[in-house]
Amino acid sequence: MKVVLAFRNMLVQFCVPILTTMKRLSTLPALLVSVCVAAQPVLEYANVQLMGTSYAVHLVTDPGSSDPDLDGANVTWDFSSAALELNAGTASFVAPSTTPYAGDYPSSNLAQAVVLPGGTNYNYFNLTSTQLDMLGEGIGGSDPTVYTDPKTPLQFPFSYPNWFIDYYAYDGTDYSVSRAYMGYGTVILPIGTFTNVVKMASTSGSIDFFTSNPVTHLVSIDEDGVALVFGPAEVGVDETIARPVLTAFPNPSASHVRISGIELPGTWQLLDMQGRSVRSGRHGAGSLNLDLTQEASGAYTLLIQDAQGRRSVRLARM
Repeated sequence: MKVVLAFRNMLVQFCVPILTTMKRLSTLPALLVSVCVAAQPVLEYANVQLMGTSYAVHLVTDPGSSDPDLDGANVTWDFSSAALELNAGTASFVAPSTTPYAGDYPSSNLAQAVVLPGGTNYNYFNLTSTQLDMLGEGIGGSDPTVYTDPKTPLQFPFSYPNWFIDYYAYDGTDYSVSRAYMGYGTVILPIGTFTNVVKMASTSGSIDFFTSNPVTHLVSIDEDGVALVFGPAEVGVDETIARPVLTAFPNPSASHVRISGIELPGTWQLLDMQGRSVRSGRHGAGSLNLDLTQEASGAYTLLIQDAQGRRSVRLARM
């Protein structure tokens, strides 16, 4: 029951491509990182297209070797080793008038219907050009929250390395949490690879990843470590469960490395730690022998794309 409640709370709190503004804004140098001169994704109101969209929610049952703690510019977050319980729920953005509790939230112009194994609950928002206020969450469920001072999880336009403090209240108690834009780059998931992704982190311990155009929620990790992946509703079980694991040997290597676990022909791409493509090519079925002698020392990610989908493996050049 605790996991189900945590699951529902994460859907409510962050499942919207979290866009909002802050009622009070100040400066927190300790959370900031150096501004990169390269182009960076910005979460813009103009790229918010929520009404009528629907997303499947996949529960992470085993994170594998995933490391969400990397920060900075042009980062590659490789979560391809994570195991997913696919289609654990759905989240759809609808007109409040189509929901059963619209009369309790007259200022709401956007609602979210969250369908979980335990039933359906609703979240109510007021979306303007400056913020997305969360008015109520989990309404109709076993643990509803009505905000007397709305929660506003994200400011936009929101750019690297900005941050803000979110003040909100419910049940007669005031709360506050700092949210920061910690980095941007590429996220590799079992369901695909996504570029121009924004990483946000909060002082509550949560971490969230968003695509920037359109703004959509991609990965949510709450303070208890419960992680969700948001993706296309049509993703099927066979797309992530049946794929063999890629292995590399020797790794690290000063010259050649052999990649095993390739069952079908396809294409490969080598990315550096900034997510930039340094080499690419085609591979046959069986294995891939990769020559690293011309690459600089450091860490790389090798992407393998074939009829079974996209997978990756970390490589190190000595």
